[in-house]
Amino acid sequence: MESGEKELRKVFEEVTTNNVKAILEHGNTTRKIVRDLEDRIRQQDNLLQQYEQRMQTIQNQITLLQSRVFSGGTV
Repeated sequence: MESGEKELRKVFEEVTTNNVKAILEHGNTTRKIVRDLEDRIRQQDNLLQQYEQRMQTIQNQITLLQSRVFSGGTV
């Protein structure tokens, strides 16, 4: 091989290596971001379930109070 071909081959290998490293880094970063977002979504779902349970409890309490208030009938 001529020295020019060796240099071109070396440059090509370096570029290819850098591209592969960039692809791996991008994939790992994306995976980390997706996992973080999945955790946040789970937390939000849990929080929504807690609020729904609280709302149901409050609704049940209101219903009970209404039945007590109106159970006496009209005077």
